[in-house]
Amino acid sequence: MKKELKIGFVPSSWESWDGNQHTGRLAEKMRDRCVAAMENIGTAKIIVPGKDLTDGGLVGSIEDGKKAAELFLRENIDALAIGNMNFGLEVAVGEVLSYMRKDLPILHFCTRSGPISEKGNRSTDNWCGQFMTVSAIKRRGFTYTHILTCNPEEERFTKEYANFVRAMYALKSFKQAKIGQLGTRPMLFESQYFSEENFQRQFGQMLRTMDLATVFDRMDNIKNDDPEVLETVRQLENIECLLKKEKLPVIAKYEVALKRIYDELGADCIAVSCWEMLQTRYGIAGCSTFARLNDQGYITACEVDILGASSMLAAYAAGLEQTPPIFIDWTDLHPSEENCWLAWHCGNAAPSQCAKSCAPKLMSNERLELWSDKCDGTVEFNIAPGKVTCLRLVEYDNEYTMFIGTGEIIDIEPFIRGSYGWIKVKDIGDWERKMIDVGVIHHGVLIRDEKVADALELFCKYAGIKVVRAE
Repeated sequence: MKKELKIGFVPSSWESWDGNQHTGRLAEKMRDRCVAAMENIGTAKIIVPGKDLTDGGLVGSIEDGKKAAELFLRENIDALAIGNMNFGLEVAVGEVLSYMRKDLPILHFCTRSGPISEKGNRSTDNWCGQFMTVSAIKRRGFTYTHILTCNPEEERFTKEYANFVRAMYALKSFKQAKIGQLGTRPMLFESQYFSEENFQRQFGQMLRTMDLATVFDRMDNIKNDDPEVLETVRQLENIECLLKKEKLPVIAKYEVALKRIYDELGADCIAVSCWEMLQTRYGIAGCSTFARLNDQGYITACEVDILGASSMLAAYAAGLEQTPPIFIDWTDLHPSEENCWLAWHCGNAAPSQCAKSCAPKLMSNERLELWSDKCDGTVEFNIAPGKVTCLRLVEYDNEYTMFIGTGEIIDIEPFIRGSYGWIKVKDIGDWERKMIDVGVIHHGVLIRDEKVADALELFCKYAGIKVVRAE
């Protein structure tokens, strides 16, 4: 993964409620179980007080709280998990929080209480103590989420902590992101407007721009015998090709140029002008290049759609960079199947997402052929069936909303040119009403990972983005 995610862990304990004469001390054992469960889920590095720093590695006093806070500040944690190992000590948690930045995301959970003895002696009263702990969090103005009471080995904890990790990785990747803009948006696509100032204010994002003349100059200065070009041509030749072979070095040089520009700009994602100058000057389309870039982790959106690129970045990170996102049009309703719609674009989907029933084909762009006879370079196939998350970030009146929908790609006719999938959903009318109300534009993002939906909803909570969901 591109970034290291650090989550601090406060195992809150109150010695007076740490078991009794019948049970012995319980909190340290529960702390170790929580750490093991978190580390087993992976992705995030867990920063927790060691047993050489505090008694049992617990946070059970104001002094422990200060030591834990100093540890978290040294490690520059990205998020904080606070767990009640027993009743917990509210003031110790408050001490930790007094040192933390107010936009630090917090996850709270409460483990199950220890046993009640045959004589009626309670041991920990975890459930009661958690309300004091959460009061300390809320009073200080932190944004937090809560896992209902459970032990760390239970499915609820595993699922919800894993979702928190995904959301935090998305948040870390999204905030302060560098977005490359190569060229200007099509004049006919007014809906792709956005406020660069708002991006900077709310998310700390920066736009890294380059005009097409500079992009083309970089491409022209790459030689045909450049080792990266030769390797790219070799890879392109492994795709079923319906183009003239002499176009492959041009397409390869374009790919190499964009990868080098991506790295030069320090970009986390890019949005690229892909028509009409690319066809006029080189006789190629950008689609197959964008497809291959996304498969290699170079997150690339079409038609200079900046909010589209940032939507792709959020989805890719929420999927822990395991599945490339696909830039789509919300294209049309199925001609006969109820609650089914077409996710499509010209041929820019990552080839790794191709259905097993077909093979990617390197072709000319079917849409651009309507006004250009020089548009070689799309990868056409139908996207593999399975559960998907679809999304779009929009901005109106200085406020951001993310539409999130879940469905399933099904194997159904008719065949469509380009890269596409027919998406079956529960209620397409609900989708349409919500999309219209939110102001979703014609572009969206699809990712073949249903877990991304819940992760993005939680990500939005901490990013200050309103969420609208449909199924």
